[in-house]
Amino acid sequence: MPDKSVVVNLNEFERTRRVQVSPEIVSALHNCRDLLIEGSTRVLTRQSEAMENALLAMAERAPLLETRNSYYAAQSTLNKRANELLSACKDAYCTRFNDFAHARDKAAGADMLELSLVDDQDFEITLVVDKATSRLRYNCAEELVALDARMAHLMGRSDLSENDNPLGPRALCEALLEGIGRVQSEQHVKIVLLNQFDLALTTELAHIYQSINRALIERGVLPDLKVGAKSRAQPSGAQGAPASGGTPQAAGADPGSDIFRLFEQLAGGGGLVPGAAGGYPGGGAGHGFGAGFSLVDSLGQLQTGSILLPDGGRFTLPLAEAATIQNVLRSLQRSPVMQAASPLDAVLVDAVAMLFDVVFDEASVPDRLKAQIARLQIPVLKAAMLDRNFFSQPNHPVRRMLDAIATLAVHLPDNEAGNARLDAISEVVSRVLDGFEQDVAIFAFAATQLEAMGTLLDDTLDRTADAGLQHEIDEIKQAERAELAPVIVHDFINRALKDQPVADTMREFLRRDWAQLLTRDYLQEGETGAHFNSHVETMRELVWSVQPKADMDARLMLVRILPGLLKRLREGVAEIDLPQKLSDHFFATLVILHANAVRPNAQPVPLPDISPEDIAELTPAAEAAWNGTASTAVGSDLEPTAVEIEDEFTARARALNKGDWVEFHYDDGTFRWARLGWISGVKNTYLFSDQDGMNSFSIGLHRLADKLRRGEAVLVERKSITESAFGKLLNLFRQKLGVA
Repeated sequence: MPDKSVVVNLNEFERTRRVQVSPEIVSALHNCRDLLIEGSTRVLTRQSEAMENALLAMAERAPLLETRNSYYAAQSTLNKRANELLSACKDAYCTRFNDFAHARDKAAGADMLELSLVDDQDFEITLVVDKATSRLRYNCAEELVALDARMAHLMGRSDLSENDNPLGPRALCEALLEGIGRVQSEQHVKIVLLNQFDLALTTELAHIYQSINRALIERGVLPDLKVGAKSRAQPSGAQGAPASGGTPQAAGADPGSDIFRLFEQLAGGGGLVPGAAGGYPGGGAGHGFGAGFSLVDSLGQLQTGSILLPDGGRFTLPLAEAATIQNVLRSLQRSPVMQAASPLDAVLVDAVAMLFDVVFDEASVPDRLKAQIARLQIPVLKAAMLDRNFFSQPNHPVRRMLDAIATLAVHLPDNEAGNARLDAISEVVSRVLDGFEQDVAIFAFAATQLEAMGTLLDDTLDRTADAGLQHEIDEIKQAERAELAPVIVHDFINRALKDQPVADTMREFLRRDWAQLLTRDYLQEGETGAHFNSHVETMRELVWSVQPKADMDARLMLVRILPGLLKRLREGVAEIDLPQKLSDHFFATLVILHANAVRPNAQPVPLPDISPEDIAELTPAAEAAWNGTASTAVGSDLEPTAVEIEDEFTARARALNKGDWVEFHYDDGTFRWARLGWISGVKNTYLFSDQDGMNSFSIGLHRLADKLRRGEAVLVERKSITESAFGKLLNLFRQKLGVA
C-alpha cells in the first residue's frame, strides 16, 4: 500500500489558521479596540490640565536643569499639541491592533533572526515601558485575567500570553509611546509624557476593561468565566487528571527534559529515594482506596481540610500556619494517602518536597517570607501534578509566584511598613489557597500582583533613597574635593606658569594668594564650576598679559583686555581678604610689568620693593588663609582606610551597581540589609541606605572588599529561588541514579 502520509509544516499551518478570522470575530475585535482606545483618550483628554499642573510642580521641585527642561517641554507639548498628541497615540494603537487582528504578526522564529545589541536609550525605554505596564496590570489584575482568557478564546490562541494581548497594558503603553514619539522626539520628554499618561490611566483603566469584558460577554465569549476558577484555557500539559492514577499526561512538557526523564527513571527503579518504610510507598491504586483513586483529588481535600480513609478514619496534614515553617509534604509521604499513589506520583511528591527543603534552607529569604511560601506547599504540589511544565519552564506561573515572594525579601524591614507589606503578601497567598482548584491561572494572577508590588516598592525606595542620600552625597563630594583641592589647584597654576617667563612676585601671588580663590571655588563647585573656570581663565590672562608684546596686535589686545582683567583681579583679591599692603604691592608690580611688556627694546623699569618687615608680618596671615581654605572639609562618616588588596572580593565590590543589596553581619550576631545608593567616582566611596531608604552609611571600596573577604558582608542576589532549587534538585537526582 503506498504511503499516503503527508508532512505538514506546523508553523505554516498555524499562520494559515490565524488568517482565517471570521467577520464576526473581526467585528468583536474592532469593538474592543475602539472601547479601549476611545476610553483611554477620553481619560487623557479629561486629565490633560491636571497633568500639566503636575509637570509644572515637578519642574519647580527638580534640582537639575536638564530634568526641569524635560518637565517644561512635556508640559508645553500637552498645552499646545494635546489634540495632535492623542490623535497620534490613537492612530499608533489602531495600527498595531489591526496588524494583530489580520495576523500580520511575526513568523515563528523571526525574533531569533533579529537579535542585536541594545543601546542605552533603547534599554531605558524598555525599562520605562515595563514599569508602566506593571503599574497598570497591578491595578487591573482581576479584569485582565478574564480579558486575557476571552481574547485567547476569541482568537483560538492557546499561546496568547498576557504581554501579547493586543488589549493589554503593554500593547497600550507601547502604542502610547509610539504616538508620543511622532510628536515629540526627545527621549526624556517621551518618558515623562508616558509616565504622566500611565498615572492618569491607573485609576480609570480597570473600568474600561470591565466594559470590554461586558461587551464580550454580550457576544457570548466565555460568559460564565470566573476569576481564579478556570478563567483561562488550561496551559499545555494541563489537560486534567485521568480517570485513574491521578497523573495527567504532560502533553506540552518537553519529553527530553532532563529532570522529568530522571523522575521516570526513579519511578521505574523503585526505592531509590527514601520515603515511607525506606522506599517509595506508592504501589498503584489499591490498599483500600479503590481503583478510581486520584491523588490530585486527595490533595484538593487536604488543601481545605482532611481526607476520609477507607477504614472510616480521617487524615489531616499539619498545614503550615503563617508563623511556622514546616515541610508538610514529608508528612504526606509517610501518610496512608501515598499507599495508593503510583510510583511516578510518589517521585513527583518527593521532588516537590525536596524543592521546598531547598527553599527553606535559602539564607537570603527571611523566615517571615518562608512561612508564607510554606503555606503554598499543597497547592504547589497539586499544580505540579496537573501541569508538569512546572518542572521545565522557569516562567511557569507557580514558579513566578514563589520567586516573586522571595524577591520581596529586601522590602521587609522590621517596622510597621514591613509588617504592612507582609500582610499584603499574606492576603495574596490566602486568595490562592481559597481559590485554586485545577487552573494554574490563579498563580499567574497572584504572581502579577506580587511582581507589580515589587516594582512599586522599588520605585518608591529609589525616590526615597535618592532624596535621603543627597545631603550625604554632597558632603562626601565636598570632603573629597577638600582633600584633592591642593593638588588640583596647584596643577592648574603650574600649567599656567609652565615655560612662561614670569617674575617671582607674580609666581608667589598666584601660588599663595590666587590659589585661595581657586581652592574655595573648587570646594563649592568642583572642577566644572563656573566661578572656578572663570578664575582659572583670569589667571591665564594675567600670565599672558605680563609677557613681552613684540607686535602691535598683541599690544592692542592687551589694551582691550586690561580693564576687565584688572577689575576681575581686584574682585578676586577682595574675596580672599588679601592684606592691603600685599594687595598694593601686587598691583604696583603689575603696572610696571605691563609697562615693561609693551616697551620695545628698552631697559625694563625695576619692580617696586616691599620691606622685609612687611613680608615677615603679612605673609603668615596670607599663608594661614591658604592653609585654612585648603584644609576645609565637611565631617564624614567614612570608615578607616583598609589595606588595598586586589583580588576576587575587590572585583566583586567594584562590580556593584546602584540598587544592589548587601547583607552586613555584626559581631553580636545581628545583620542588616543595605542598598547601594551612590558610588563616588573620585575615591570609590560607597554610600548605602537601609530597607526604607532613611538611614545611611558610607564605606570605602577596599574596606567593603575586606568585609566581603571576612564574610562580614554578603552580596544579596535577587535571583530565582526556584531555578536555583531545581538546579540543586537535578544534581541530587543524578547522584541517586549515578548519572554523570
